[in-house]
Amino acid sequence: MRIAVPTWQGRVSPVFDTAQRLLVVKTQNGSETERTEEDLGSLPLPRRASRLRELGVDVLICGAISRPLAGLIAASGTTLIPFVSGECEEVLSAYLGGRLPSPHFLMPGCCGRGPGWRGGFGRGRGRRRGQEQGPQW
Repeated sequence: MRIAVPTWQGRVSPVFDTAQRLLVVKTQNGSETERTEEDLGSLPLPRRASRLRELGVDVLICGAISRPLAGLIAASGTTLIPFVSGECEEVLSAYLGGRLPSPHFLMPGCCGRGPGWRGGFGRGRGRRRGQEQGPQW
């Protein structure tokens, strides 16, 4: 499995659409076997999605992401875990340990704290009419 995390100063980059660097970690049986960094530069949104496919990325863990880019990535078969923040190593460790998604790693302001929020881009984890709380993990 290949896990990708856009990085900025050792942390998950706040916005995947404009991230410059991508950490790609290859795992086998839950352990890291290889690690590379990719330069995303100023790739346009469709090219970012196709680059993930070229790299064989199975899971993208990222911060904020635009709906169009999230749709392109999801359509390519890559699992998307958006709205994550924190140190890259801690986030990777949490994912490999089965502890992601987690409220501990949510970006500030996410999780149904604002009107109209739909976590996971309509995957059923956001607030629905009549609910007073965000998702329960």
